[in-house]
Order: sequence, then structure tokens, then C-alpha cells
Amino acid sequence: MKPSPLLALLTLLALAVPSVCRAQSAGTPPVNILQLMDSLTLRLNQHYVFPEEAQRMAAYVQAQAKKKAYAALVNHPKALVKQLQADLQAAHRDPHLFVEYNPALAHNSRVSPQPTAEEMGQAKKYWKANNYLFKKVEVLPGNIGYFPFTGFVPDLAGAQPTISAALQFLAHTNALVMDLRENMGGSPEMVNLLESYFFQEKMHMNDLINQSTNDTTVFYADPAKVPFTLSMPIYILTSHHTFSGAEDFAYALQQAKRAIVVGETTGGGAHPTKPVSVGQGFVVSIPFARSLNPVTHTDWEGTGVVPDVKVEARQALDKARELALRAQRQLAPSAQEKRQADYLLEELAAQHPIPPVPVSRLQPYTGTYGPLTIYLAGNKLLCKNVEAGNLVTELKPIAVHRFVLDDNAHVEFVKDSKGAYSLIKLYVSDGNVFEERRKGGN
Repeated sequence: MKPSPLLALLTLLALAVPSVCRAQSAGTPPVNILQLMDSLTLRLNQHYVFPEEAQRMAAYVQAQAKKKAYAALVNHPKALVKQLQADLQAAHRDPHLFVEYNPALAHNSRVSPQPTAEEMGQAKKYWKANNYLFKKVEVLPGNIGYFPFTGFVPDLAGAQPTISAALQFLAHTNALVMDLRENMGGSPEMVNLLESYFFQEKMHMNDLINQSTNDTTVFYADPAKVPFTLSMPIYILTSHHTFSGAEDFAYALQQAKRAIVVGETTGGGAHPTKPVSVGQGFVVSIPFARSLNPVTHTDWEGTGVVPDVKVEARQALDKARELALRAQRQLAPSAQEKRQADYLLEELAAQHPIPPVPVSRLQPYTGTYGPLTIYLAGNKLLCKNVEAGNLVTELKPIAVHRFVLDDNAHVEFVKDSKGAYSLIKLYVSDGNVFEERRKGGN
């Protein structure tokens, strides 16, 4: 997966600011390939996170240049960028490393991961207008919190009130599902701030080792950073699109045994990047640091975060809800609460199509059970409820002998000792169970 040039230019701009035009203007001199190769080699050796791989990549493109592989592209910088990118990846695959032709950026002597005041002001305006990339919060059936968001912005002061409000809204839920399936990452400081809401004690989460500066930043989840902490079980949803800072968050909570990751293996980008000019209008986004997890003593670069429960991304939310409900059922202190969990699990099952039940199997269910009359209309099993003003609903199968009756109840047909269905059980969403006997025999 190739990350957005935007993320490489400024992690902090997090999908916010459009790229500058990269077209080569008329009259621009041809690219000096040897000079470009020397500059690229220097910058890779200065900044790239793995020195041996930097040397391997530099040697490969230098060799390509000596073979005149780029000679025909000196007047076509976009095509040259494409070829350089392919060659660098051939020498060492790194989804965070890429080349772009961007004279406006390259001619700016300030090229660095730090924005100007104007850029930061524009970015903050964008983040605020987009609610700091937090989309919604919701309480799902079973008192399960749902919290999807698409990025980790660097404006901690601006975003924290929104984060606190969202998590406070979900503070009384039985479990929390954090949806990172469309989250491409962002600021490691924001990752760390969010982590701090989920630990009661200070916890070592990650080290960031910087090759450019030869230093290490240690990240702790620290309850002192946040106004409150949450202790409910956490389920993190991932997809192949989950990347970078989102992977950092999922990996750290997974390894700390604080969350269960559900979904697909993530994109596999663990290394933060910065743009570096290599002259003549070219800029290279270089991974300059790497993560080191205190539990695994490695990171997810190239491998991705492997889920605890693997399912397709589109099924991940339902699977996480199922896992949360099963955990609730196991811990439920009363039979009624266990039945409530069972009811919700059946509701989840009802969302997925199952093969139609043959009419020959439906026919024995027909009859009158208390206020309910069960009958066939074509190949459908219907129910008329006298107590609800003769309301008619279709019974939709969810398991053997079990059907959804309406928005608030499921019905199960129970056989007697003679093999006839002489009784129904009505399972209500609040966990109560009622029985109705069939009238008039069989």
C-alpha cells in the first residue's frame, strides 16, 4: 500500500491540504541524473531508518543510472519519479518511502516535518470543521459503544474536548468497539493521548527510535494526561486499509492485552516519515524512525497488525458485537440477563440471509397459540396478533424452530412427546420468556 503524499509531507495535515502542482514548466532544464543520484544517496544514508537498507537502495539506483536506465527520462520528471519509485521498492519494499516531483516544496529551504504558522492555521481550521476526524458515537443494542474515526490529528489541545465528550458519552457501556477500518493514521502523540483513556495505571506502550537524530521517544499511556479512564472491554476493528498510527494504536492495545483486534491484517506501515529535498524539484519522503513495542521488541512494519479474530472487514463490526455479547452472557449474574444476551445474538444472526425453509417444514407450525394465529400464505409463515389489533407479521427463521416474530420478540416452536408442536415460547428482548399452548389440539 502506498501512503498518501499528503501524509508524508506533513503527518499533521492528515489528509487535509491538496498537493501542489507537480508539472514541469516549459524551459526547465533537463534533470541532472548523476547529481540527483548523489543527493538521493546522501539523504537516504542520513535519514533512512535502516542504514543497511539505505545503502542497498542507493546502490541499486546508482547502478541503474550507470546503465542509463533514466537517460530517456531527463525531460519527463513525472515518468522519472515513477521509475525511481519502482527501483527503490525493488531494492527494498517500504510502503512509506516514495519520491515526488514538487518544485514548490523542494525549493522551500524549510522542508521539514514542521509546518509554518499559516499551514498549521489552515490545518487546524480543517480539522475543526471535520470534527477532528471523529464521525459519530453510538450505543448499540446490548449497551455496546461504537466509536469510528478516520485519523489521529496532531492538534491535541483542539481535539481533546471532542475525544473526552465522545468517550464520556460511552462511559457506561458494557463494551467499546473502536472502528479503525478506514483510519490511515496520523500523529503518534494523538495515538498516545487516546491510549491514556484506557489504562488505570501508567503503561509503557511504544518507543520511537529516530535514525536522523539518533534519539528515542518513549510513549506511556498515562491516566494523568486525561480527565478520566475507562475499563470496559475494547474491540478494535481493522481492515487492509488500516495504516500507520492506526496500526500503532491497535498493536499497542493488543500487545498490552487491553483490546481484542477483529478484522483483517492491516497495511503494515510502522515508520513515520518526513519530506526531504534532493534538489532539482524532487522530494523524497523518508521513513526516519521506527517503533519498538516493549512486549514484542519489534513492530508491525511489513507484516501488519494480525487480528486476534480474523474476518473480512465488512463483517468485523458484527463479529465484534457477537464477541462482546458472548462475553456479557458468560458473566451475566442472572438467567434473565443471559436470555437478553441470547436474544441479541439471535438478532445479529437474523441480519444474515439463510436458506428458505421448505413449506413442508413450515406447515406443522400452523395453528392458534393464545392470541397468535400462525398460518401459511404461499411459502411464507405469517402471524396475526389479536392483542395487537390483528397486526400481521412475517416469521423470519433464525435457527431450527426459531423465528423473529417482531421488533421485540422471537418465537420458538416446541414439540411434545408425540412429536407435535403443541407449545410456543416467546422470547422478549428484555429477557423474559412467555409460553402459549396451541388451541384445539393437532
